[in-house]
Amino acid sequence: MLRRLVITLLVLAVLAGGAVVAAPVVDRGVRAAAQERVATEVARLTGATGGVDVQVRGGWFLPQAVRGRYDDVRVVARGVPAGDVRLEEVDARLSGVDLPLSEVLDGRVEQVAVARTATTARLSYAELDRVLAQRDVPLSVAADGQDLRVTGTARVLGQDLSLSAAVDLTVDGGGGAGGATVRAVPRQLLSRSAVIDRLSRSVLSGLRSQLAFEVPLGQLPFSQQVTGVQVRSSGVDVSTTGTSIVVGS
Repeated sequence: MLRRLVITLLVLAVLAGGAVVAAPVVDRGVRAAAQERVATEVARLTGATGGVDVQVRGGWFLPQAVRGRYDDVRVVARGVPAGDVRLEEVDARLSGVDLPLSEVLDGRVEQVAVARTATTARLSYAELDRVLAQRDVPLSVAADGQDLRVTGTARVLGQDLSLSAAVDLTVDGGGGAGGATVRAVPRQLLSRSAVIDRLSRSVLSGLRSQLAFEVPLGQLPFSQQVTGVQVRSSGVDVSTTGTSIVVGS
């Protein structure tokens, strides 16, 4: 299909009055077709349910296609399954993408080599709440400035107390067999009541541990390794990177 499109566009370009005038039209048309095809393939490989957008950046597209190497590609996939959760968005920048033109034209692309990737994967608070609500002691989370606040209920001295804590977030793993895991460790209790003020340090420590949680993300898309995590107003952003990646069908 892509081969027929390229030939058709080239013929139309000549008929329209020459390469100088038609070249931008041809280039834009071929670029758009290629981006759409890659987006469809990425959706298939990642299981994204919210759509995929692909941008092949840089100068003219056709010289990149003939060379079989694309220096700067951006892929945004939404609704990507990862372990027990579904990532709201995966925003990936790919550098040094090798894809021979002959394979594209023959429709037999089996794998794509990528020199470097930098990705931000967003885990929404709604998705975190959905997972944490299934615990024996249900929890909920929300942004509190640059911190993440976790809230739950515990029975203390015959009373049901609402407990909140600011947590320290870490994410480890990524591309290995165990995948990545988000871990939250309470830094301090934020709830204050007369009952809590009377509790011993050991009891308070136990209450804080009830607010700790882990969320497995499984293997991240594009075989990424985690480099950091940040609390945003719309969710938790996990930053990742990767080198010498091969994306196969």
